[in-house]
Amino acid sequence: MKKKDKKQKVKKSKLDQEDSYIPIKNPQIETLSKIVELRDLAEGSLMKGVYDDAIHYSEQVIRLAIENGMDQHIKKQEEFMKIVAEKVQKDFYVSEINEAASKIEMIYDILIKAENYNQAHEILEAFKIHYKEKINLDSIQIIQDLIKKDLKERIKFKISQQNDTEN
Repeated sequence: MKKKDKKQKVKKSKLDQEDSYIPIKNPQIETLSKIVELRDLAEGSLMKGVYDDAIHYSEQVIRLAIENGMDQHIKKQEEFMKIVAEKVQKDFYVSEINEAASKIEMIYDILIKAENYNQAHEILEAFKIHYKEKINLDSIQIIQDLIKKDLKERIKFKISQQNDTEN
């Protein structure tokens, strides 16, 4: 019976060793995990439109990647930062265009009341040309409204000219 007791003791001691298993920390895996977490936070912030947070998290990813020689993550974050920069720039232009468009609309309305249809149209066209390369104006409601308004006013003007020539 002593042999059985020894075998049981050996089995118990092996089990005790397995239960007390302490995982070995792998710094590269921990860093990678942290990078993934920060990238998710950055992308979430971008989706919410909180660009400062997106930039902050992305900078942290870049720092971790530099410290650990993970060049592929640096490149991905550079691309991500370009996307953030484009969105920030677009938001800036949209705000600037909305402000400028409301001023243009006031001038446009004054010129229409004074029956200066051609000058009103030229001001709107100059405005569109100025901002055309910076942002897609079709996506901004106030611009679309101004373009429709201009089209209606030009049609009215042409009809009134035709009526004047007929009389």
